[in-house]
Amino acid sequence: MDYLDPKKQFRHKVMLWIGYGLIGIAIAIGTLVLLYQAYGFGLGKNGKVIQNGLFFFSSHPHPADIYVNGTLKSVRTNTRLSLPEGIYNITLKRDGYRDWQRIIPLDGGSVEHVDYPFLVPKSLSPKKVNAYAAAPTLMTQSPDRRWVFVGQPGAFTTFDVFDLKNPDKAPVTVSLPANLLSKASSPESWQFVEWADDNQHLLLQHLYDGKTEYVLVDRTDPSQSVNLNATLSTAPGKLTLKNKKYDQYYLYDTAADNLKIATLKQPSPQAYLEHVLAYQSYSDDTMLYVTDSGAPAGKVLLRLRVGDKTWTVRNFPAGGPYLVDLTEYSGTMYVTASAVNENKVYIYKDPVSQLSGGSAQSLAPVQVLHVSQPGYLSFSDSAQFIVAEGGTEFGVYDVENKQAFHYTSPFAIDAPQVHAGWMDGNRLTYVSDGKLVIFDYDDANRQVLVSADSRYEPAFTQNYNFLYTLSPGTSAGQLNLDRTPLLTPADQ
Repeated sequence: MDYLDPKKQFRHKVMLWIGYGLIGIAIAIGTLVLLYQAYGFGLGKNGKVIQNGLFFFSSHPHPADIYVNGTLKSVRTNTRLSLPEGIYNITLKRDGYRDWQRIIPLDGGSVEHVDYPFLVPKSLSPKKVNAYAAAPTLMTQSPDRRWVFVGQPGAFTTFDVFDLKNPDKAPVTVSLPANLLSKASSPESWQFVEWADDNQHLLLQHLYDGKTEYVLVDRTDPSQSVNLNATLSTAPGKLTLKNKKYDQYYLYDTAADNLKIATLKQPSPQAYLEHVLAYQSYSDDTMLYVTDSGAPAGKVLLRLRVGDKTWTVRNFPAGGPYLVDLTEYSGTMYVTASAVNENKVYIYKDPVSQLSGGSAQSLAPVQVLHVSQPGYLSFSDSAQFIVAEGGTEFGVYDVENKQAFHYTSPFAIDAPQVHAGWMDGNRLTYVSDGKLVIFDYDDANRQVLVSADSRYEPAFTQNYNFLYTLSPGTSAGQLNLDRTPLLTPADQ
């Protein structure tokens, strides 16, 4: 029988092994092709090997047409687009809106997330929401962007609270309890400090007769508002919330340079840090501060305290002033600090793991921004960007893409503003020549919006579809609270 023939059995085995080999080669080639494509490799028109990169496009509003080097693509935002590595002029267009444009380098095998473009309508039409016969005492917006708190002129302890989720509803008027504030014998004013993370309580500073006191305002039940100077039996030069909690505080004595802590449950201030020249807290147990304690002659130390452990990050020339800030981005801590007269801003990534590992001598910043006399230092709402600003000079660091930007804005900043503010996670804003200006983190896509009073920050709804500003009215001294759609009528 054939299956007993040794020669035929041998030929059969050879054929099987050849078949297995060919199948293995095909699988290997297929795997290599898939890997090749996965890493963005392909063949160009001239037959040369190229490596593609990937763009992810989004826009507000969407969809928008995508132009690459002037050529309209078949896809629109929100989408992805694979292109050979290179430098591209990207333009997004949508009917009724101003173009958004940026030149973006794309590396082979990389992914660029262009997910922040904000398209502004060509025509903006503010509508009056409320009129004030004189300048309101303040205007501030809650962190969740739902509530706008406006101090009524002529009624110092009375405020209007606007619910931006229900724009057709009249504002709720709230008044602070009688005798909550110390009596003033000369003109008095409010200064906003910060909101608590419950979006219900806000901390205000009452300035009167050359003195100051801190007031915790409950916007839902103003009868529960608290004069913190009286409750804590102290008169701090500076008071801030601990971990954004309305009932926990850091008390800073500007004369003694001491920092204390207190709560509404335990109102007696307790010692926390001494010889503090500047500070910024984060979460419940993290503090970044500048101190002259233990510093070499002519120096001060930047220190980071987490729980009961403290590390020295670097030293600065003595003399101040100093700017410090810290936060987390994608679970990693970033620390930034500046001695203003040094004209440098230092940025550190994950300093705790480095310092706790004993590498304090080798701790190096991931970036140094050079800005003349910076007066403002802040992370964006998303924490991806750090801005240092001195007048109209800006230094910005993108922690995600490890890129730094430096520019001087051509628009002057109207007094009494001293710096820009973050509109969102990617854009900055301020008032120039009586108009609100917005621009991307690197000064691209500058847009002039509507009239605005520079004494008040703008407010945006949670979806950024509407803008609220205080702007001059028709009568002398009058200010209107205006609501401006940031969508065309067709998109509203």
